[in-house]
Formats: sequence, structure tokens, C-alpha cells
Amino acid sequence: MFQYLPVENKAFSPYLGPYRTFGLRVLRSGEEVMVLPDVSTDFAFVLRLAGLFTRKQLDPLHLAEVLEDLL
Repeated sequence: MFQYLPVENKAFSPYLGPYRTFGLRVLRSGEEVMVLPDVSTDFAFVLRLAGLFTRKQLDPLHLAEVLEDLL
């Protein structure tokens, strides 16, 4: 079973300076499968995605494609 969790990262832009960004961490049976560090600056959005992807059991193979379609 895949579990998606939001993760917080710090990033820097020469135009914006430092800022927080949120990504997704994917676990399978408690073991980390992958981390996608920069999905959005909106924590609530990433939290909703994590819940949806966990409920629907999105295979991480398709994660980048699904995010591309959503964003």
C-alpha cells in the first residue's frame, strides 16, 4: 500500500528570496519509495493531493504525469 505525505522544503529564488515549498513523500510498507520536493507553495493543496493519492493508491510511476495534468 502506498502512503503519500506532504513534506516541507526551503527554496531560494533570486527574485523572491527564500520561500517555503511543499512536496510529496511516498512510502510503501513504511519504506520511502520516492520524494518529489517541490509541488506547490500551497500546503493545503499538497495535503489534499496526498490524501487523494493515498486513497486512490496512485502508483508513483504515474505521479509526475498526474501532477503535470493538475498543474
